[in-house]
Amino acid sequence: MDVKVLTDKDAPDGTLKGSRIIILGYGNQGRPQALNLRDSGSNVAVAARRGGKAWKTAESDGFEVMEVREGVAEADILMCLLPDEVQGKVYLKDIEPFLRDGSAICFAHGFAFTFGQKEPGSFDLIKVAPNGQGQALRTAYLEGSGLPCLLAVAHDRSGGARGIALCIAEGLGCLRVGDFETPFREEALSDLFGEQAILVGGVPALIKEAFDVLVEKGFSPEVAYFECMHELKIIVDLLIVHGIAGMREVISGTAAYGGLKYGEKLVTEETAAVMREMFDRIESGEFARAWLKETAGGKKELADMIGREKDLTIEKAGSEVRSLFTRRPEEQDKGGSR
Repeated sequence: MDVKVLTDKDAPDGTLKGSRIIILGYGNQGRPQALNLRDSGSNVAVAARRGGKAWKTAESDGFEVMEVREGVAEADILMCLLPDEVQGKVYLKDIEPFLRDGSAICFAHGFAFTFGQKEPGSFDLIKVAPNGQGQALRTAYLEGSGLPCLLAVAHDRSGGARGIALCIAEGLGCLRVGDFETPFREEALSDLFGEQAILVGGVPALIKEAFDVLVEKGFSPEVAYFECMHELKIIVDLLIVHGIAGMREVISGTAAYGGLKYGEKLVTEETAAVMREMFDRIESGEFARAWLKETAGGKKELADMIGREKDLTIEKAGSEVRSLFTRRPEEQDKGGSR
């Protein structure tokens, strides 16, 4: 294996000492990253829109909060953790004209630079992308562990950009488990493809279709939900720990045989062709252009799609089933679910 796993021992000592880290985007990634970096001893403040939700939340968390342009101008290291769709506009209006020469700007995703929303300036341009949702990053940190991350250096003006990226990854807790180096473009393309083909595209689509088949065959929605959705976490956990072949060895022989003999047939030549089309759409920038157009129009299509999904039978059955596992014991004793 050619990929080197980077750990805490690879982070140069003292690189962040005396550096002022400003968090821009105090949301899903921004808040956990700010808390982890502060708990690791870094000097962290937050830049936000005055009076907005992010401003109030950061203040309640004990951070110094300032206006966006003021924070950008003060940053030795600017952590730009805004949503992909707004980064380009904010960068041109509020970041590039105010970020000092010699500062560093760090992103958690390569979307904006990969698809031409930004160009490197007279500063270090780096990426530290934790491999997971923000709250999982915070939880892992508090448990003494971390999430793996992807690290990249797109512009090394200072000569020490890689060291800065490694020390940020260390402060986030990521180097406790390991970091991989990958170019901005590779991370952005693979991330989008993984989301669409597997994580939040392919897998949910497969779940919904399998659920519908069972319901059409006369099974109760609750049973169909359990079999097609609820048990998925068990298998995902086994995959993470044991790999695909290892998972087969720890499940029942019946399940392993059925999955290999017949389940694999779900991925046809047509499925593979659709995946390749999906990748080509991402690589060409077509998806990025469509998403930016969608956000510029107020995300109406996205809202419509989510709304239709909320009305599906699987969502109603799932809500009922999940409620059984969150009710207090005394509430369950008063009559169950129906």
